[in-house]
Amino acid sequence: MTQLFKLSNLTTFLVRFIQIIIVFPMAVLISFYLPPISFIDYELNFLLCVILAAIVSVIVTSINKKLILLTFVGIMGAMFFNSTFDDYTVENLYADYNAMLVNMTSNSSKVSYFKPVKGTYFQERRVKSAMQPTHPAVRSFAVEHSTRYFHDEYYRKYGKMVRYFSLFKHVRNSWRYVNDPLGLDYYSPPTESIKLLAGDCDDYAILMASSIMAIGGEARIVISPNHMYTEVKMGTVEDLDKVSYAVRSLFPDEVTGGKIHFHETNGELWINFDYTAGYPGGPFLEPELYSVINFTNS
Repeated sequence: MTQLFKLSNLTTFLVRFIQIIIVFPMAVLISFYLPPISFIDYELNFLLCVILAAIVSVIVTSINKKLILLTFVGIMGAMFFNSTFDDYTVENLYADYNAMLVNMTSNSSKVSYFKPVKGTYFQERRVKSAMQPTHPAVRSFAVEHSTRYFHDEYYRKYGKMVRYFSLFKHVRNSWRYVNDPLGLDYYSPPTESIKLLAGDCDDYAILMASSIMAIGGEARIVISPNHMYTEVKMGTVEDLDKVSYAVRSLFPDEVTGGKIHFHETNGELWINFDYTAGYPGGPFLEPELYSVINFTNS
């Protein structure tokens, strides 16, 4: 009798334990398919998914305790074997959950300092002359590497920013810094840079901006006192939470607890794709802005 009682307590404990631990992986999976409610914060949308997962867990348990075990096995099976989720592993699950927690406790950093400086006009003309967003070779390079990383579930969840992030990851991880010829500020055209994946900051910025534009994105190049880098338009400032959550999910090792840095221009959200930062929206090498080179109207 005592043994049966202990066995019953152990079964109850295991059921409750499984009932709890499946809530968060189920919530992450639900968040991939449940369209977010537009008028509430992105973190609250995820919280709703957690609540929904908890309700499902309680209902399943109340129907039949064995079903909760089958649910657990089903979720694990989907995580590891179901092709619907491609390469969505336990590591991805942890990254998504961690991104949600960090996003709720870490504020983004807005930098708006702008200091117009004379002498950047000819620099701007040279940058625009070097850009090649419509060149077939640049287009081919951009398409190939914008789909190299991050499986399609993330694309369905976050949209085209995932393509930009994949492109950033490839170029940034492959880039080798090489100085210009002595006494010459050389701007390498993207068709040259895609073969070498080497050069200095302006070569990188021109390649990155051209590649982003080649796949339909909006990019601009920022000139700071001793540096040049690309910024990419990610939507409006209202999209900041979603962008921040996406960056933390897709670059968990690079971001850790860091901030997402951005510029706001007339309500538009721009984040840097600089090679000096390990992730999109990383810390600015130089927060001062001397000039912003726009291409949409050129």
